[in-house]
Amino acid sequence: MRRDRRHGRFDACRAGASLVELLAAMTAASVVMSAAVSLVHRGYALESRSRQTIADERTALRLARQLRADVHAADRVRWAAASDEPWLIMIDMPLGTVTYATTAMGLERIVKRPVGMPSREDFTFSRQVSWVAHGDGPLVSLSGTSVADRSRRPPLVVDIAAALAPRAKLVHGGEP
Repeated sequence: MRRDRRHGRFDACRAGASLVELLAAMTAASVVMSAAVSLVHRGYALESRSRQTIADERTALRLARQLRADVHAADRVRWAAASDEPWLIMIDMPLGTVTYATTAMGLERIVKRPVGMPSREDFTFSRQVSWVAHGDGPLVSLSGTSVADRSRRPPLVVDIAAALAPRAKLVHGGEP
């Protein structure tokens, strides 16, 4: 309380806040700001992970569609017998050869025609994937599993099966 000089009576309003009140208000405000920043950060992290998951799913669907079209149009399909091969699946077609080879973050489709330059198409994933190709009867399968990392994301698993056309031949590894 303070005394009014003109009228000689005490006034109930104060001129300012005490240091304790100021510290309490600043602490409360900083807690609220920290919680808000933490919530925004978590939201951005979730958005980033969901964007990567959606991009991986789109890439896997694009890869499956292209592999199935190539295998169905093939005259002969060879799949790598050993992991030391530079390619996973080699497809001989009437208009050239299509090769699926591993890259650091996915697969690469290389089309070689008798005339002209080879064309390339990349199927890139958000994390490293190990690939295995297999042939069984009229089916060619390509399986990929993400390499274990320390992220909290579930493992990426891609399984693609493609059926050969009746006229096509399936060859294991380097067989002619």
